[in-house]
Amino acid sequence: GGHGDWVTFDEPTNTVWIGQAPAHNVVVLDAEKLAVKAIIPGVKEATGIDLDNAYAYVSDAKSNTLVVIDKHSFEKVAAVDSGGESPDGVSVDRRTGKILLANDDSNNEVMFDGKPPFTKISAIGLKPHPAKHGPDVGLYVRELDRLYQPVDNMIDVIDPNTNQIESVWDLGVKTDAKPMVYDSKTEHLVIGTRDKKMLIVDPTLGKVIATIPFQGGDIDETAIDVGARRAFMGDKSGNVEVVDLDANTVIDHLMTEKGVHTLTVDPKTHRIFVYLNVSNKVAVFEPT
Repeated sequence: GGHGDWVTFDEPTNTVWIGQAPAHNVVVLDAEKLAVKAIIPGVKEATGIDLDNAYAYVSDAKSNTLVVIDKHSFEKVAAVDSGGESPDGVSVDRRTGKILLANDDSNNEVMFDGKPPFTKISAIGLKPHPAKHGPDVGLYVRELDRLYQPVDNMIDVIDPNTNQIESVWDLGVKTDAKPMVYDSKTEHLVIGTRDKKMLIVDPTLGKVIATIPFQGGDIDETAIDVGARRAFMGDKSGNVEVVDLDANTVIDHLMTEKGVHTLTVDPKTHRIFVYLNVSNKVAVFEPT
């Protein structure tokens, strides 16, 4: 059994990438055939995964490295120092190709060149400082050219062109702000929290425009299917909330297993892939 810390869908290769820790692997699934395509060993604890056209970038929390994998040959091509302690989220700047990585215990955001040898460019301290838990997995939005980085109960808005914090949002979250997704139809951010509510936020104003309450456990990763107008919450209670993005309400649940917290969606087939980290399987749900 493993403790999966992140699940990502890569549209160009039609694959699902799973951080399978502490089995010390990254597992790649063929999203069409529903079969394992590759197992990349030697990643101690994969806590974040993002991809560009050539590479998968994986943050390895235990070895304090950014691991770079060729996404076609599945060979590890680099492991560079993360520039801090306990790397977590990693994001590709879709405009410049730079890589942005958040280190939990150092509470910083480090920028790397997205080409070999993946040199560190700069680092900034995140806010609040000191942080209670540090940053979670952030989201780069190409349309807005900004990185939205949750840190404790705040969101740091980072301009990747300067790698500076442009603003810090206090959205009234009492516990922790969690990873988010971008709804390109409404141009809103959908942000998970440990307050038992999901926030719909206007990113131009940094203001909450709707709140979606839910009854469940702690949520972690959220997945979005913009075309189907659905979001899915990785809820550790084992009941994955299905959110109607037009009605801003929970309309259904996917029954999985306790401890689940990472998932992704294929926007073409609308299949949902949920990593069952206790039983070390992937549950695949077909749209009805």
